[in-house]
Amino acid sequence: NLTDEQKFELENKSKDGDSEASFRLYQYYCFTINNIDEQLRYLEISASQGNIIAQYNYGIYLSNTNPDFSKYYDLNKAIYWMGLASKNGDIGAQNKLQELKKLKN
Repeated sequence: NLTDEQKFELENKSKDGDSEASFRLYQYYCFTINNIDEQLRYLEISASQGNIIAQYNYGIYLSNTNPDFSKYYDLNKAIYWMGLASKNGDIGAQNKLQELKKLKN
């Protein structure tokens, strides 16, 4: 859980480009608050800021057909983020990228 002060501090760090702060906010909204819109917003921010784990996770969420995530489904974006995670050295992303590309064909 985060205090209001901690949350405010992380939000400011996130705005300043801190990928770890953005990732921490993603975790907060995912595991503590359970707000899908906010968790994916901060996950995308963290991924954009270069966090490899966030890039992989965001690709997973974007390719998720679960009804809770279906409004976010975007296979092209999922392939993009998984490809970025793969280029940045995430070994699991390399395998997942191939799976996603097969879905597209």
